[in-house]
Amino acid sequence: MAEIYRAKTFDGTGQPHLVAVKRVLAHLAEDDDFIQMLVDEAKIASVLRHPNIARVYEFARAHGEYFIAMEHVDGKDMRTVLERCRTKKKPIPPEHAAYVTAEVGAALHAAHSAVDNRNRPLRIIHRDVSPSNIICSYAGEVKLCDFGIAKATLSRVTTKTGVIKGKVKYMSPEQALGRKLDHRSDVFSLGSCLYEMLTRIPPFTASNEMDLLIKVRDAKYRPVSELTPGIPPELEAITDKCLTRSRANRYQTAAEVEADLRQFLRKYMPNYSRSHLGRFIRKMFATEIERELRMLEEYVLDVDVSDDVGESLMARDEDFEPPEVPFQPKPTSVSIQAIPDSMPDPTNDFAGDSNHTTRPKTEDIHGAATVILDSRSRSAPRPAAPPREPQPASRRRPSQPGRPTFEDDLHSAPTMIIDMARWRGRRRI
Repeated sequence: MAEIYRAKTFDGTGQPHLVAVKRVLAHLAEDDDFIQMLVDEAKIASVLRHPNIARVYEFARAHGEYFIAMEHVDGKDMRTVLERCRTKKKPIPPEHAAYVTAEVGAALHAAHSAVDNRNRPLRIIHRDVSPSNIICSYAGEVKLCDFGIAKATLSRVTTKTGVIKGKVKYMSPEQALGRKLDHRSDVFSLGSCLYEMLTRIPPFTASNEMDLLIKVRDAKYRPVSELTPGIPPELEAITDKCLTRSRANRYQTAAEVEADLRQFLRKYMPNYSRSHLGRFIRKMFATEIERELRMLEEYVLDVDVSDDVGESLMARDEDFEPPEVPFQPKPTSVSIQAIPDSMPDPTNDFAGDSNHTTRPKTEDIHGAATVILDSRSRSAPRPAAPPREPQPASRRRPSQPGRPTFEDDLHSAPTMIIDMARWRGRRRI
């Protein structure tokens, strides 16, 4: 449907940031329903502010083309991770599968319980929870993205009864039957993702789409422990409850799924943290990371940036207040301030996003004062060193030109003058 680009933009202080840009393919740009679907996606995702949901900044038309600018997550989607696991014939370890699913559960609950600016429920249903829409960053962040076919009160394109949207392999039984959906449909799809992470194969497979629809409708699958012996029973029970055919017997909210998974993690691996997932992903894609970094070095930013930034297609109405776009196409006035690494700039709308890839702001290191690393030089002259008894030649080390030995008086060496700001900038202390 679209081409995805990595792009550079600038925040209000002129600092650069990476964003992802989804550019609509030319032949689809003429389809009014498709464009309206993208408008719906942008509206829904832009009002959702949650650390596990990839942000959407704007949907606009510029130079005759449509594009969505969204948060850049530096990592791999779960579909790619699963493909690598299948190649290595090893499933994702239970702790990682539980953590990723819990994070997506938190994202889904935030979407399901979201309200508009008048505190009215938006009734968002994602309808496309699948491995390709779950991104794991190299830092261990988990993001749910692509609300392209999500259903909400903000949507203008309505789906007719009996029309199926989404990936059949990860649908709920009611979705496969074309029935009216609620948020429990996303819970079932989340269970399908967890099942595949634990077993390397989706719960429902068939040679053609019609047979696949029948299998999804019946919700019959092989037990997790049969495909992957040794899976903790508690984790298998959570998977089974997500994949229950009856909505009444299924988890009623994504928050319940998240809570049970967090409890499992506390028991199974108490010290688990986001960094564990980050190390797992980085190790799995170490070669790709190096290649991507080299590829980025080959590109340069065009300094001739057009002032025509296009027009926003997310119009304000009684139900929707478009978010303020937090960036601009080129730097204007850059202010350099000393901000500690652990304290993001509160005025920066990018603060906290995973796409904050700029270096920490520091003072001009070349204008910093020189520090003399000899505390005694600030006070009275140093007293003369006491006389030392000569040592036998057998205990002496051969001296090197220009370097004092252990037997030499180190205080007689010249005082070393170091530009501390320059040294600190090179991360040597």
